[in-house]
Amino acid sequence: MSTNLSRRQFLLAAAAAGTVTALPAALRHGARAAASGTADTFYFLSREQAATCAAICARIVPSADPVTGASVPGATEAGAVVFVDRLLAAFQLPTSVADHPGVYLRGPYSNRNAYPDYATGEPSSHFPSGSLSPSGQTHFVALDALQELTWRMLIEGQAAALAQAPKWLSTKWAAQVKAGIISGPNPIGLQKIYRSGLKAFDAYSAELFQVPFAQATEQQQDLMLEAAGNVVLSNFPVPPPVGAPEDAKTLFPYVVIHTFEGSYGLPEYRGRDTNPLWAEINWDGDTQPLGNSIYDENLHGPGEGPNKGFGEVGVFLPRGGYREHRPVSFLGPQPGAELTEADVAPLIEAWQRMGLLRETP
Repeated sequence: MSTNLSRRQFLLAAAAAGTVTALPAALRHGARAAASGTADTFYFLSREQAATCAAICARIVPSADPVTGASVPGATEAGAVVFVDRLLAAFQLPTSVADHPGVYLRGPYSNRNAYPDYATGEPSSHFPSGSLSPSGQTHFVALDALQELTWRMLIEGQAAALAQAPKWLSTKWAAQVKAGIISGPNPIGLQKIYRSGLKAFDAYSAELFQVPFAQATEQQQDLMLEAAGNVVLSNFPVPPPVGAPEDAKTLFPYVVIHTFEGSYGLPEYRGRDTNPLWAEINWDGDTQPLGNSIYDENLHGPGEGPNKGFGEVGVFLPRGGYREHRPVSFLGPQPGAELTEADVAPLIEAWQRMGLLRETP
């Protein structure tokens, strides 16, 4: 019997409806905790919530090469959970952390790249000041009234945002927003989505594996995330009150995108000035003030460098040109999208214990 099961085979097997689902013989057998923590200060998440969120982030961008298994920087090293916490606390951050709501970094430059030497186009030895003050305070742009309303709606929820809206705001517009006539972000708000979603992941993990999510094995965590994020598995019948938690399913797309933003985005959004993941994708960060290209006075003529195709007589005679100075980021080959029976065994065993699966010949 083959030990490899394609995702399609597994999901088709999981698609049956009802309170008891038949388990194909190919899935009967399989082998049977990683705790997550951080020393960062959190301004919205509790320590328990931060541990659960950090564990989820760590499985979305793991600290291991997917092909070789070698250790590489991931969401843990980048501090993705800190990004999530500061986003959720954007309007409650103390002034020692942010001079304005933590939404838009104040530009124009970080201090990662030098000013150019205008005579040569090469980097000089002079660097601009960055977005972090010596005390660690991050500099953000002050929001106008409508920007604040929009971001409060996204983060704190519709009711909280409208309760703090400017007095001159149209009451008719506010009524149409409340009625859903005017579309907007999820009216619940990210804060409640994260609170209830993280609680649901912990409850689901306790129901299936008898430990909080952060203490489940990486394999078990991956399967729970698969169950929350997959359109087939997320509808698998499970008993109340935990169930295939709707709150976990609601959180899943948000925590995925926020993990990527927190892992690969500008580190100042999490109170840091470097990002260890950038080297892994061959990107040396924001490009200003040096830029992506440098001037090369030795590039001449319509057939050379970026001047190729130009230079028709009487129209444009190029003199000099530009060549790329910075590396280009790219994604390498990814492993195949297959699940083995050993991969799915812990989830299947948990479903069997709960009486949701039965074996068929």
